[in-house]
Amino acid sequence: MTSEERFTRIEENLLATTEALKISVQVHIRTEEALAVTSRVVAEYVEASNVRMKQMEENLEALIRAITAEHGNGKPR
Repeated sequence: MTSEERFTRIEENLLATTEALKISVQVHIRTEEALAVTSRVVAEYVEASNVRMKQMEENLEALIRAITAEHGNGKPR
């Protein structure tokens, strides 16, 4: 193999490596964007579930008060 052939081969390998790195960077960027969206959606879901849980707790407390009042024939304890 001549020096010129070696340089040509090295140049082709460098170009291929550069293209592979460009693709890798693009994939990395898309992955970061997807993770950001996923994190935002999860945070919104958790917030909504906290609101629902608080409402359920309030409803349960009201139900317990109603049952207690019913059980005591409306008499305070």
